[in-house]
Amino acid sequence: MGQQPNIEITEKERPRPTPKPGPSASWRATKPGIPDGPEDVPSFGRTGPDPGWALKLVARAELPDDDPKLASVVTGLVMARAAALGRAAVPEDIEAALVVCGYADDVTADLVERRKRWLAAVPHENRPGETAVAEVDPELLIQKPDAIRYVYRHSARTH
Repeated sequence: MGQQPNIEITEKERPRPTPKPGPSASWRATKPGIPDGPEDVPSFGRTGPDPGWALKLVARAELPDDDPKLASVVTGLVMARAAALGRAAVPEDIEAALVVCGYADDVTADLVERRKRWLAAVPHENRPGETAVAEVDPELLIQKPDAIRYVYRHSARTH
């Protein structure tokens, strides 16, 4: 839209390159996987579309354990996987997260110990599940659940 000729725009009225006032320093997210600021992005990568849908999917899913800490870990992994793939969460993400957590046919003792460590860390994390997300290789997390199972089975044979 054009400017009226009788109105002069001063420098103070022009668009600002940086937001003033700056972002809130006291606000903190309460949902897992929602970054509070730039320092939080590396642990979760990038936020995907509609992370709240991941919460709803996990809440409706039949997890192998009723422990709410498992739901937090799975939710964090689901959000990270969906975001890495650039889409909202889908049920396949839950299956992949459960495989990463060590819920598979021939699971190794290492995966069970890792899952126990992740569950123990949940109450101490700013965003439940962030330890699991930080420890899982993103390239592995984005694979199909069968490919993740294959990698874990193959690595168990070589050890």
